[in-house]
Amino acid sequence: LKLKTLDDPPPPPEKDRFQEELVIRPLHSGDTYASFQFRTLWDTDFFRGNKVLYYQLFPKSLGQVISKFSVSELHISFTQGYWRTMQWGQPFLPSPPGAELWEWCQDTVTDVDIAWKELTNVLSGIVCASLNFIDSTNTVQPSASFKPLGVGNGNAFSANAVLPREIVCTENLTPWKKLLPCGAKTGLAVLMNSEKVFHSSFYSQALHITPVCQVRCMYIQSSDVSWELKRTLNVVFDLHSSGQGKRGERGLSSFSIIPLSHTELSQAVLRWPGYASTI
Repeated sequence: LKLKTLDDPPPPPEKDRFQEELVIRPLHSGDTYASFQFRTLWDTDFFRGNKVLYYQLFPKSLGQVISKFSVSELHISFTQGYWRTMQWGQPFLPSPPGAELWEWCQDTVTDVDIAWKELTNVLSGIVCASLNFIDSTNTVQPSASFKPLGVGNGNAFSANAVLPREIVCTENLTPWKKLLPCGAKTGLAVLMNSEKVFHSSFYSQALHITPVCQVRCMYIQSSDVSWELKRTLNVVFDLHSSGQGKRGERGLSSFSIIPLSHTELSQAVLRWPGYASTI
C-alpha cells in the first residue's frame, strides 16, 4: 500500500470527457425553448491515421467513420417544423427542415465521390435515416459559403446535401440517444420524452464532429488536436406538455448545467442530482 504525498506527480489528464447542458428559455409567444447539448471531448489523433482500439465515452461507430473515411469535420441535422424568427428570435443552431449533411475530408482521400457515397450509406445505418438517397443530384460542393468550424486546414473536399422531405420521427431519436455514454438512462437525457418532443411546435436534433485545439496547447498542430462531438436537441413546446418529473442517477458527465435564462421559469423545479423535474 502506497500513500499519496504532496510530492507525488498529479495523475495524467483523462483522454475523454463528457459534459451535458440544458438551457431553458421562455418565448414571447408563450412557448418554451429547450436546448439540450451533450459534449464529448477526446484527446486522440485521427489526422495521422492512427487506429484506435479502445473506446470509452466517444461512440465507436462514429470514431470508425472518422478513421475509415478520413473525415476532418462532420455535421448532421434532422429538423421538423419551421423556426419562427419573428416570434421566437434567433435559434442557437439554425438548421433547415428535413435532413442536412455537411462533410469535410482530409487531403489523403483519393476518390472523393466514392468516399462520399460510402459515407452516406454508412451514416444512413447509424442514424436510421434515408441518407443513402443522397447523390450527385442533391449534393453541392461549396467553396466559400460553407467553412469548417474546426481547427484543421487544407481540406481537400467539402460537400453539403439536404433532403427536405425527410420525415423526422422516433426512429431518428432512438439511435441518437444510443450515441450517449449511458443512452437515455441517466443524466439530462431522461428528460427527453419521445412522445412529447415530437408533439412540439419545433424539433431539431443534430450531431457535430469537429477537431478542436486542446485546452493546454498554444499552437494549432495535429499533435495537439482533440475531437469534439456535440449532440444537440432543440425543442419548442408548451411549458406543461412534458408530463411528470423523472428520478434517476447523475450519470458519467463531469458536471450538468441547467441555466434558467429567465425568472418566469420558477414553475420548473430543478433539483440535481437525485431529482430533475421535466420541463
